[in-house]
Amino acid sequence: MGGFSNLTNNTTRHPDGGYGFSDIAVLFRTRAIGKSLLAAFRKAGIPVHFGDATPFLAAYPFHLVADVIKLYFNPGDVIALDSVLTHGFGMDRQKKRAFLERYPEGERFAGLFGPTAAEVFAGQGAAGAVRFVFERLIPDALLDEVGLFQKEIMISLVEEHGSDIRQLLHKLSVDTYTDVARFKSDAVNLLTFHAAKGLEFPVVFIVGAEEGVIPLISSNADIEEERRLFYVALTRAKDKLLITHAARRQLVDKTVDRGGSRFVGEIPVALREKVHIKQPKAAQMRLF
Repeated sequence: MGGFSNLTNNTTRHPDGGYGFSDIAVLFRTRAIGKSLLAAFRKAGIPVHFGDATPFLAAYPFHLVADVIKLYFNPGDVIALDSVLTHGFGMDRQKKRAFLERYPEGERFAGLFGPTAAEVFAGQGAAGAVRFVFERLIPDALLDEVGLFQKEIMISLVEEHGSDIRQLLHKLSVDTYTDVARFKSDAVNLLTFHAAKGLEFPVVFIVGAEEGVIPLISSNADIEEERRLFYVALTRAKDKLLITHAARRQLVDKTVDRGGSRFVGEIPVALREKVHIKQPKAAQMRLF
Protein backbone atom coordinates (compact mmCIF):
# COMPACT_ATOMS: atom_id res chain seq x y z
CA MET A 1 0.00 0.00 0.00
CA GLY A 2 2.82 2.40 0.78
CA GLY A 3 3.73 4.37 3.85
CA PHE A 4 4.02 7.72 5.49
CA SER A 5 6.44 10.00 7.20
CA ASN A 6 5.33 11.68 10.41
CA LEU A 7 6.69 15.05 11.50
CA THR A 8 5.48 16.73 14.70
CA ASN A 9 6.47 19.56 16.99
CA ASN A 10 4.97 17.67 19.96
CA THR A 11 2.19 20.17 20.57
CA THR A 12 -1.55 19.57 20.47
CA ARG A 13 -4.55 21.64 19.48
CA HIS A 14 -6.64 20.81 22.55
CA PRO A 15 -5.73 19.87 26.13
CA ASP A 16 -6.96 16.32 25.52
CA GLY A 17 -4.92 16.03 22.33
CA GLY A 18 -8.01 15.77 20.13
CA TYR A 19 -8.74 17.60 16.89
CA GLY A 20 -11.92 18.64 15.14
CA PHE A 21 -12.58 18.06 11.45
CA SER A 22 -11.72 21.66 10.57
CA ASP A 23 -8.31 21.29 12.27
CA ILE A 24 -7.31 18.79 9.57
CA ALA A 25 -6.17 19.49 6.02
CA VAL A 26 -5.40 16.93 3.34
CA LEU A 27 -3.22 18.47 0.63
CA PHE A 28 -2.70 17.06 -2.86
CA ARG A 29 -0.84 18.06 -6.02
CA THR A 30 -3.24 16.92 -8.74
CA ARG A 31 -6.99 17.24 -9.18
CA ALA A 32 -7.26 13.54 -10.05
CA ILE A 33 -5.99 12.57 -6.61
CA GLY A 34 -8.29 15.14 -5.05
CA LYS A 35 -11.31 13.65 -6.82
CA SER A 36 -10.46 10.19 -5.48
CA LEU A 37 -10.06 11.58 -1.97
CA LEU A 38 -13.35 13.44 -2.18
CA ALA A 39 -15.18 10.29 -3.28
CA ALA A 40 -13.64 8.29 -0.44
CA PHE A 41 -14.46 10.90 2.21
CA ARG A 42 -18.04 11.23 1.02
CA LYS A 43 -18.50 7.46 0.94
CA ALA A 44 -17.26 7.32 4.53
CA GLY A 45 -19.67 10.07 5.56
CA ILE A 46 -16.91 12.48 6.60
CA PRO A 47 -17.78 16.17 6.01
CA VAL A 48 -15.31 17.89 3.71
CA HIS A 49 -14.41 21.15 2.05
CA PHE A 50 -12.85 20.74 -1.40
CA GLY A 51 -10.82 23.60 -2.79
CA ASP A 52 -8.55 24.46 -5.64
CA ALA A 53 -7.11 27.88 -6.40
CA THR A 54 -9.68 28.97 -9.00
CA PRO A 55 -12.62 31.28 -8.25
CA PHE A 56 -15.75 29.31 -7.42
CA LEU A 57 -17.74 30.43 -10.48
CA ALA A 58 -14.82 30.95 -12.86
CA ALA A 59 -14.76 27.58 -14.59
CA TYR A 60 -17.25 25.99 -16.98
CA PRO A 61 -20.02 25.16 -16.40
CA PHE A 62 -20.47 27.00 -13.09
CA HIS A 63 -19.97 30.46 -14.57
CA LEU A 64 -23.31 29.94 -16.33
CA VAL A 65 -25.08 30.29 -12.97
CA ALA A 66 -23.82 33.84 -12.57
CA ASP A 67 -24.27 34.69 -16.26
CA VAL A 68 -27.92 33.61 -16.42
CA ILE A 69 -28.78 35.53 -13.26
CA LYS A 70 -26.92 38.60 -14.56
CA LEU A 71 -28.93 38.35 -17.77
CA TYR A 72 -32.19 38.10 -15.83
CA PHE A 73 -31.47 41.28 -13.89
CA ASN A 74 -29.86 43.10 -16.83
CA PRO A 75 -31.00 41.97 -20.30
CA GLY A 76 -28.48 44.41 -21.79
CA ASP A 77 -25.45 42.59 -20.35
CA VAL A 78 -23.87 41.55 -23.65
CA ILE A 79 -21.00 39.63 -22.00
CA ALA A 80 -23.37 37.48 -19.95
CA LEU A 81 -25.63 36.99 -22.98
CA ASP A 82 -22.76 35.87 -25.19
CA SER A 83 -21.60 33.42 -22.51
CA VAL A 84 -25.08 31.91 -22.15
CA LEU A 85 -25.58 31.62 -25.91
CA THR A 86 -22.14 30.09 -26.45
CA HIS A 87 -21.65 27.85 -23.44
CA GLY A 88 -25.24 27.24 -22.39
CA PHE A 89 -26.88 26.73 -25.79
CA GLY A 90 -23.90 25.96 -28.01
CA MET A 91 -24.71 28.66 -30.55
CA ASP A 92 -22.19 29.59 -33.22
CA ARG A 93 -21.84 33.10 -34.63
CA GLN A 94 -24.57 32.63 -37.23
CA LYS A 95 -27.10 31.29 -34.71
CA LYS A 96 -26.28 34.10 -32.29
CA ARG A 97 -26.92 36.68 -34.99
CA ALA A 98 -30.26 35.08 -35.83
CA PHE A 99 -31.26 35.01 -32.16
CA LEU A 100 -30.36 38.68 -31.64
CA GLU A 101 -32.30 39.69 -34.75
CA ARG A 102 -35.37 37.74 -33.64
CA TYR A 103 -35.54 38.86 -30.02
CA PRO A 104 -35.23 42.48 -28.84
CA GLU A 105 -33.30 43.09 -25.63
CA GLY A 106 -36.27 42.85 -23.27
CA GLU A 107 -37.45 39.51 -24.70
CA ARG A 108 -34.18 37.58 -24.80
CA PHE A 109 -34.51 35.87 -21.42
CA ALA A 110 -37.95 34.59 -22.42
CA GLY A 111 -36.60 33.68 -25.84
CA LEU A 112 -34.04 31.41 -24.23
CA PHE A 113 -36.03 29.87 -21.41
CA GLY A 114 -39.70 30.24 -22.39
CA PRO A 115 -42.45 32.86 -22.03
CA THR A 116 -43.10 32.21 -18.33
CA ALA A 117 -39.46 31.73 -17.31
CA ALA A 118 -39.01 35.19 -15.81
CA GLU A 119 -42.01 34.75 -13.50
CA VAL A 120 -40.89 31.27 -12.45
CA PHE A 121 -37.33 32.49 -11.98
CA ALA A 122 -38.45 35.44 -9.84
CA GLY A 123 -40.87 33.42 -7.72
CA GLN A 124 -38.46 30.70 -6.66
CA GLY A 125 -36.09 32.83 -4.59
CA ALA A 126 -32.30 32.78 -4.70
CA ALA A 127 -31.83 29.03 -4.26
CA GLY A 128 -34.60 28.34 -6.74
CA ALA A 129 -32.93 30.61 -9.28
CA VAL A 130 -29.70 28.67 -8.98
CA ARG A 131 -31.55 25.35 -9.28
CA PHE A 132 -33.32 26.74 -12.35
CA VAL A 133 -29.98 27.26 -14.10
CA PHE A 134 -28.73 23.80 -13.19
CA GLU A 135 -31.94 22.15 -14.40
CA ARG A 136 -31.94 24.01 -17.72
CA LEU A 137 -28.24 24.19 -18.59
CA ILE A 138 -26.08 22.09 -16.25
CA PRO A 139 -27.49 18.57 -15.83
CA ASP A 140 -25.73 16.28 -13.38
CA ALA A 141 -24.44 14.18 -16.29
CA LEU A 142 -22.07 17.05 -17.16
CA LEU A 143 -20.50 17.05 -13.69
CA ASP A 144 -17.84 14.85 -12.19
CA GLU A 145 -17.57 13.98 -8.48
CA VAL A 146 -16.06 17.37 -7.68
CA GLY A 147 -18.63 19.20 -9.78
CA LEU A 148 -21.57 17.49 -8.07
CA PHE A 149 -20.07 18.33 -4.70
CA GLN A 150 -19.58 21.98 -5.68
CA LYS A 151 -23.16 22.13 -6.93
CA GLU A 152 -24.42 20.97 -3.52
CA ILE A 153 -22.24 23.53 -1.76
CA MET A 154 -23.35 26.33 -4.06
CA ILE A 155 -27.05 25.65 -3.50
CA SER A 156 -26.46 25.31 0.24
CA LEU A 157 -24.61 28.63 0.38
CA VAL A 158 -27.34 30.40 -1.55
CA GLU A 159 -30.01 28.95 0.76
CA GLU A 160 -28.11 30.18 3.82
CA HIS A 161 -26.68 33.49 2.60
CA GLY A 162 -28.59 34.38 -0.55
CA SER A 163 -30.84 37.23 0.60
CA ASP A 164 -28.98 39.37 -1.94
CA ILE A 165 -28.38 36.92 -4.79
CA ARG A 166 -26.40 39.37 -6.92
CA GLN A 167 -24.02 40.25 -4.10
CA LEU A 168 -23.48 36.59 -3.20
CA LEU A 169 -22.88 35.57 -6.82
CA HIS A 170 -20.36 38.38 -7.19
CA LYS A 171 -18.53 37.04 -4.16
CA LEU A 172 -18.61 33.51 -5.55
CA SER A 173 -17.27 34.84 -8.86
CA VAL A 174 -14.15 36.40 -7.34
CA ASP A 175 -13.44 34.25 -4.27
CA THR A 176 -11.73 30.89 -4.46
CA TYR A 177 -13.49 27.87 -3.01
CA THR A 178 -11.08 28.05 -0.08
CA ASP A 179 -12.56 31.44 0.83
CA VAL A 180 -16.14 30.36 0.22
CA ALA A 181 -15.73 27.26 2.37
CA ARG A 182 -15.41 29.46 5.43
CA PHE A 183 -19.18 29.89 5.25
CA LYS A 184 -19.62 26.20 5.94
CA SER A 185 -19.61 24.10 9.08
CA ASP A 186 -16.89 21.93 10.60
CA ALA A 187 -15.28 19.74 7.93
CA VAL A 188 -11.96 18.29 6.81
CA ASN A 189 -10.20 20.54 4.28
CA LEU A 190 -9.22 18.87 0.98
CA LEU A 191 -7.02 21.39 -0.80
CA THR A 192 -4.55 21.62 -3.64
CA PHE A 193 -1.09 22.92 -2.76
CA HIS A 194 -1.97 26.21 -4.46
CA ALA A 195 -5.27 26.59 -2.59
CA ALA A 196 -3.53 26.03 0.75
CA LYS A 197 -1.24 29.05 0.39
CA GLY A 198 -1.60 31.43 3.31
CA LEU A 199 -3.56 28.94 5.43
CA GLU A 200 -2.45 26.90 8.44
CA PHE A 201 -3.94 23.85 10.12
CA PRO A 202 -3.04 21.93 13.29
CA VAL A 203 -2.85 18.64 11.37
CA VAL A 204 -1.81 18.32 7.73
CA PHE A 205 -1.65 15.25 5.50
CA ILE A 206 0.27 15.49 2.23
CA VAL A 207 -0.86 12.63 0.00
CA GLY A 208 0.64 11.21 -3.18
CA ALA A 209 4.21 12.13 -2.20
CA GLU A 210 5.81 9.98 -4.87
CA GLU A 211 7.93 10.52 -7.96
CA GLY A 212 5.84 11.63 -10.91
CA VAL A 213 3.28 13.32 -8.69
CA ILE A 214 5.47 15.28 -6.26
CA PRO A 215 7.31 16.59 -8.17
CA LEU A 216 4.78 16.55 -10.99
CA ILE A 217 6.78 15.38 -13.98
CA SER A 218 5.83 16.80 -17.36
CA SER A 219 7.58 18.04 -20.47
CA ASN A 220 7.81 21.57 -19.08
CA ALA A 221 8.24 20.73 -15.40
CA ASP A 222 10.07 23.29 -13.26
CA ILE A 223 11.61 21.21 -10.49
CA GLU A 224 12.48 24.23 -8.37
CA GLU A 225 8.90 25.47 -8.57
CA GLU A 226 7.70 21.98 -7.62
CA ARG A 227 10.10 21.99 -4.66
CA ARG A 228 8.81 25.41 -3.60
CA LEU A 229 5.20 24.19 -3.76
CA PHE A 230 6.08 21.17 -1.64
CA TYR A 231 7.69 23.48 0.91
CA VAL A 232 4.53 25.60 0.94
CA ALA A 233 2.53 22.45 1.68
CA LEU A 234 4.93 21.39 4.45
CA THR A 235 4.66 24.70 6.21
CA ARG A 236 0.84 24.64 6.38
CA ALA A 237 1.12 22.32 9.43
CA LYS A 238 1.17 23.89 12.89
CA ASP A 239 1.29 20.73 15.04
CA LYS A 240 1.48 17.52 13.03
CA LEU A 241 2.49 16.68 9.46
CA LEU A 242 1.96 13.28 7.85
CA ILE A 243 3.25 12.59 4.34
CA THR A 244 1.91 9.55 2.51
CA HIS A 245 2.64 7.79 -0.76
CA ALA A 246 1.34 4.74 -2.57
CA ALA A 247 3.59 1.82 -3.48
CA ARG A 248 1.61 1.44 -6.73
CA ARG A 249 -0.72 3.74 -8.61
CA GLN A 250 -3.26 3.05 -11.34
CA LEU A 251 -2.51 5.19 -14.41
CA VAL A 252 -5.10 4.95 -17.17
CA ASP A 253 -4.97 1.25 -18.09
CA LYS A 254 -1.91 0.09 -16.16
CA THR A 255 -0.57 -0.14 -12.63
CA VAL A 256 2.79 1.54 -12.05
CA ASP A 257 5.18 0.94 -9.15
CA ARG A 258 6.01 4.16 -7.34
CA GLY A 259 8.85 5.31 -5.13
CA GLY A 260 8.68 8.03 -2.51
CA SER A 261 9.23 11.63 -3.57
CA ARG A 262 12.79 12.90 -3.71
CA PHE A 263 11.57 15.92 -1.77
CA VAL A 264 10.71 13.79 1.25
CA GLY A 265 14.25 12.42 1.12
CA GLU A 266 15.56 15.98 1.42
CA ILE A 267 13.95 16.39 4.85
CA PRO A 268 16.57 15.76 7.57
CA VAL A 269 16.35 12.20 8.89
CA ALA A 270 16.20 13.45 12.48
CA LEU A 271 12.90 15.18 11.70
CA ARG A 272 11.02 12.23 10.24
CA GLU A 273 9.67 8.89 11.30
CA LYS A 274 8.93 6.40 8.53
CA VAL A 275 6.11 3.87 8.85
CA HIS A 276 5.15 1.16 6.34
CA ILE A 277 1.47 0.35 6.04
CA LYS A 278 0.25 -2.91 4.53
CA GLN A 279 -3.04 -3.34 2.74
CA PRO A 280 -5.41 -5.08 5.19
CA LYS A 281 -6.54 -8.53 4.14
CA ALA A 282 -10.14 -8.82 3.04
CA ALA A 283 -12.18 -10.77 5.57
CA GLN A 284 -15.18 -12.88 4.63
CA MET A 285 -18.35 -11.76 6.35
CA ARG A 286 -19.92 -14.17 8.80
CA LEU A 287 -23.33 -15.52 7.94
CA PHE A 288 -24.40 -15.93 11.58
